[in-house]
Amino acid sequence: MFRTLVVGLTVLILTGCGPADQTPTAETAPPEPVPAPAPSAPASTPQPSVPMSWAATEERYRQVEVEPSDPLEALEYRGVHCQHYSGEFGGDGSARDQWLNAQMDKLRCGEELVAEARAMRASRSREPGVVSRLDAVIAVYEP
Repeated sequence: MFRTLVVGLTVLILTGCGPADQTPTAETAPPEPVPAPAPSAPASTPQPSVPMSWAATEERYRQVEVEPSDPLEALEYRGVHCQHYSGEFGGDGSARDQWLNAQMDKLRCGEELVAEARAMRASRSREPGVVSRLDAVIAVYEP
């Protein structure tokens, strides 16, 4: 009996609290919609090949969990993560070191990463933005 009374009162209250007359007046009328600017490029296209410092590259890829599909971005992603993992390596053979080694093998860190960056730099040498981004990756790993 009590539940029926509560449900009935709830329905009565909700019915009484229905939407008010929402006819727009001059004071409450919404502003005219502003047309959105046309996108310059589809969202699926890769980022433009602009020069970036290594710090900007690190900031960009530090929180990315999935390797990008664009070859240049994938190489930068690998470079950032390889550098990060190498800084965490303790060298004591712990479970964490074993996991870090597995990640670095998966990302092909070290000489293979630098060789791929140099090969891409040679093949895309006519694109100055790409060359500068690849130079930043190579510079981190060269002595």
